[in-house]
Amino acid sequence: MKQEELTLAKYNQSTYLKAIETSIIALVVLVPLVFYPRCITLFVPPKEAMMQILLLLALMFWGLEMINKEKFKFTSTPLNFPIVSFMAICVLSLIWSNNFFISLKELPLFLAGPLLYFIVVNNLNREEQVNRILAITLIIGGLFGIYGLLQYRGIDFSFWIRNIGRQQVFGLFGNVNFFAEYLIVPLPIAVSLFFACRNKFKKTLLFLAILVMGTTLVVTFTRSAYLGCGISLVFMIILFITLQGKSFIAENKKLFIIILVAIIIITLLFVIPTPLNKSGTIISTIKSRISLSQMSESFSISSRISNWKFTALMIKDHPLIGSGIGTYKYNSLRYQARFLEQGQNRSIYPYVFADKTHNEYLQLWAEVGIVGLGIFIWLIISYFNYGLRFIKRVKNRYKQGMIIGLMGAVTAVLIDSIFGFPLHLSATIILFWLAIALTIVMVKSETDREEIPTSKKDLNQISRFQPLLFIIIIFLTTFLCLTVSRPFIARTYWYYGNKEMEENKDLNQAIKMYNQALKWDPYLGEIHYQMGKILQSKGINTLALEYFEKAERYVDHPDLPKDLASLYLKQELLDKAAIKYKQAISYQKNEKSMLPLYSQLGSIYFHQKKYQQAEAVFRNALEIDNNFVNFHYGLASVYLQQNSLEEALRELQKVIELAPDSQMAKNAQEMIQKIAQEKLKAPATETVSPPSN
Repeated sequence: MKQEELTLAKYNQSTYLKAIETSIIALVVLVPLVFYPRCITLFVPPKEAMMQILLLLALMFWGLEMINKEKFKFTSTPLNFPIVSFMAICVLSLIWSNNFFISLKELPLFLAGPLLYFIVVNNLNREEQVNRILAITLIIGGLFGIYGLLQYRGIDFSFWIRNIGRQQVFGLFGNVNFFAEYLIVPLPIAVSLFFACRNKFKKTLLFLAILVMGTTLVVTFTRSAYLGCGISLVFMIILFITLQGKSFIAENKKLFIIILVAIIIITLLFVIPTPLNKSGTIISTIKSRISLSQMSESFSISSRISNWKFTALMIKDHPLIGSGIGTYKYNSLRYQARFLEQGQNRSIYPYVFADKTHNEYLQLWAEVGIVGLGIFIWLIISYFNYGLRFIKRVKNRYKQGMIIGLMGAVTAVLIDSIFGFPLHLSATIILFWLAIALTIVMVKSETDREEIPTSKKDLNQISRFQPLLFIIIIFLTTFLCLTVSRPFIARTYWYYGNKEMEENKDLNQAIKMYNQALKWDPYLGEIHYQMGKILQSKGINTLALEYFEKAERYVDHPDLPKDLASLYLKQELLDKAAIKYKQAISYQKNEKSMLPLYSQLGSIYFHQKKYQQAEAVFRNALEIDNNFVNFHYGLASVYLQQNSLEEALRELQKVIELAPDSQMAKNAQEMIQKIAQEKLKAPATETVSPPSN
C-alpha cells in the first residue's frame, strides 16, 4: 500500500515566521546540548538561560510578524483557556507567596512551556515545518543515545569529572535521572513513527534511533523512566489497534513475534541463573533495581516517601492556593524537621536536602494549591480528550502515527512525574510542551483554523506607529534577555569566587567575585551565605551576621541556623540565639550532631533563668546520650536553682561516676559537700543556692 503524504495547509512564509521556526529548532537542539564548565552548576543554569532567551526571541519575532502584517493573529484551540488559567495562577501566586523573590525567579521556568505552546500553534502550519522539527528532535535524541552508550562503556571527554556507578551515564545533563527524563520524550515518538512509516530507509533509521535511545535508557537504570516509557508504549499500541484494527496487527505480525520471543528470552534471563545475569552485568543491575525487596530498602525510595509525607504537611498548611510558585525548596527543610520530630520518623526515614519533592503533582499542589493542581489536570484532560476525539478523523496513517507518538511522549512524562520532576528540567519542558502543541497543530489541520483579527481602526493605528512598535519590542526583548541571563552570569562569578577560595586560597579576591555575583543576582542566597562564612572566619562578625540574615531571606541552608545562633550568642542576643539553636537542632542529620547544640541552648536558657526550658533541653539531650557529662552537670545546676536538692545530688553523683578525673567531677564533689554543709546550717525549708563553679 502506498505511503500517504502528510498534507497541511501551506502558507507563504515571511522572514519572521522563518525566524520563529529557527528559534523553535534552536530550542530543540541547543537546550539539551548547552553547558558551561565555569558555572555552578555547569548544566542546569546554562540550559535554563538558553531556553528563556530563545523563547523571548521567538516571542519577539511573533510580535514583529503581527506588526509587519498589521494583523493580530491568535489561533483558537481547546487548550487556550486552561493554559492561560495555569499561567495566571502561577503569576498570581506571587501575591501570596511566602517568599516573593524566590517565586519571581522561578516564574520563567513555569511560563516557558505555555508560551512555547502559543508560539507553536499560532505560527507553525506547514507540513515541512512539523516534519523538520520532529526529525531534528529524533536526530538529537539518537545522538544522545549514542553518547550515553559511549559513557556506559567508559568512553567520554577527559574534562568531565567522573561520576561513579550508574551516574556515569549522564549525557549532557549532569544527572542520570535528568538524562532518562529527556530520553522518554523522543523515544515514544520514534517508536510510533516506526510503526506508521512504510519507507524502508526511514524505517531503518527509526529502528536505529529506537535501538540506541532505548538501550541508553535501559543503562540509566532509572525506574520511573522505565515505568513512564512502558505505559506510554502500551498506550500507543492500544491506539494503533483501535484506529487501524486487524490491519495493524497483520502488517506488524513478524515484528510482534520477534518482540514476543525477545520478551520470553529476557524473562528467562531474569529468572534462570546464567553467565549473562551474574553479578555486575546489566541484567543483574536491572533486576536489583526493579526488585520489590531492593526498592523497599533503597535510600531513594525511602527518601521519596519522606519527601511526600512532609510535602503533605506543606499542603495541609496551604491547601487551597499553596505557598507560592517555586517555594518548595525554601520550605522543605523546615517541614522535614517537623516531620522527623514526629514519633520515630527520624529513625525510620533518612535526612535529605531536597529542593524537589520527586512528584510534580504534590509539588504543584504545595506551591499553587488545589486550585493550581486542578487547572493543570484540567489542561491535561482537555489535551487527551481533544486528541483522542479528533484522531479518528485523521485519514493519513503516517499523520496518525505522528499524533500517537506525540501523545505517547506526553504520557511518558506524566507517568514519570509521579516519581520524578521532569517538568522542572529545561530540555524536557521544551519537548513536553512542544509535543502538546504539535498535537494540536496536527489535529487542527483537519479543521478550520480560527483567527481573531483586530479592527480596521486598530490596523491603521498600527501602521502609523509601526517603526516605534518595532523599536519597543526589540528593546523590551533585549532587556528581558539580559534579565533572565542575570542568574546564569551570577553563577559564573560564583564559580570564580569558589576557585579563588579553594585553589588560590585568596579570600579577598573570592569576596570580590562573590560581590560581582550579587550585583547580577542579589537574590542568590547561597552567595550571601558564602560571604557570611568568609567574614566569620576573618572575625568580622557584625558584617557576617548581616550576610547571614540576607541569606536567610532567599535560601534555607542546613547550616545557616547554627551559624546565625553562634553570632547572635556572641552579640548576647540570647532570645534570637535560642530560636536559632532550636531550629539548628531540628535541621541536624542525626541525633549525635544535636548534642553540642543542645548544650548551647540549655546554657542560654539557664542564663536567662528559664529553668524549666533548660531542664527540658538537658533531658532531651540525655535521651540521646545518657553518658554525656555536660548535660548531667547542667541538669544538676538547674535542679539547684529550683531547690530540687535530691535530683541535683543524683545528677552530681552521675557526673563523678562518668568522669571521675575531670574538672567537672571536682566541681561536683565540692558542690555536694557544700550542699551537705548548707543542709546542716539552714532550715529544711530554706532554699540552697548552688555554689559558683
